[in-house]
Amino acid sequence: MADDFITQVNEEMRAQRLRAMARRFGALAGGVLVVAAIGGGAWAWSSHSRHEAQRVASARYFQTLQTLADPKYDKAATDRAEAAFADLAVHGPVGVRAFAAMRVADMKMQAHDTAGAVQSWQSVADDTKADQGLRGMARYMLLNAQTNTADPKTLRAGYEALAQENGGPWASLAQEGLVALDLRPGSTDANHQEARRLLTQLANSDTATAGSRARAQALLETFGDAG
Repeated sequence: MADDFITQVNEEMRAQRLRAMARRFGALAGGVLVVAAIGGGAWAWSSHSRHEAQRVASARYFQTLQTLADPKYDKAATDRAEAAFADLAVHGPVGVRAFAAMRVADMKMQAHDTAGAVQSWQSVADDTKADQGLRGMARYMLLNAQTNTADPKTLRAGYEALAQENGGPWASLAQEGLVALDLRPGSTDANHQEARRLLTQLANSDTATAGSRARAQALLETFGDAG
C-alpha cells in the first residue's frame, strides 16, 4: 500500500514538473520573440553580419514552430521540423541554438528516444553562452528523465545543486525531486525525516511557486503535519 502511494506521488510530481517546464519554455520563447522583434538587449550584435545571422535563424526557428502548430502536419513534416531544429542547435547563433536544442529534446521524448533527448539537454546544460534559465531547465530535465535509471547519488547531487540556487526558477522543483528520492520504495526513516524537512521548507517558502507550496502542504498532510 505504501509503495503504491509513493509511486502515485512520484508520478504526479513528475507530471507537475513537466507542466511547469512547458509553461517556462513558452514564456522564454515568447521573450525571445519580443527581443528579436525589437532587435535589442541580448540579441544586439556589434556587427551587421552577426545581427543578420541572428535575425535569419530566429525567423527560421519560429517558422518551424508554426509548421508544428498546423493540425494537418504529418510525420514527414515532423521529421523536417526536427531536422531544422537540429541544424539550428548545431549551427545557429547564440540563443537560437539553445532554444532549438530544447525543441529537439522535446521531440525526441515524444518519439520515446530518451537517449537522444538527454544528449540535446546536455548540450544546452554545457553551453556557457546559453540563457541561464534554459541551462537550468536543461539540467532539471536531464535529472527528471533519468529518475529511474541513474545512480541515486548522482541524481541527489544534481538536484541539490539546483536547489541551492536560491531564487532560481528551478530551485523549488529541484527540492521536490529530492523529496521524491527520499520517498522511493525502500527508503528509510531518515529519508522520510529529510523529506518532511524539505516539504516544510517548501510549504513556508517565499520564493517557491504556489504549485510547489501546495504540493508540499498536501504531502505534509500524509505525514500528519497539516496546519
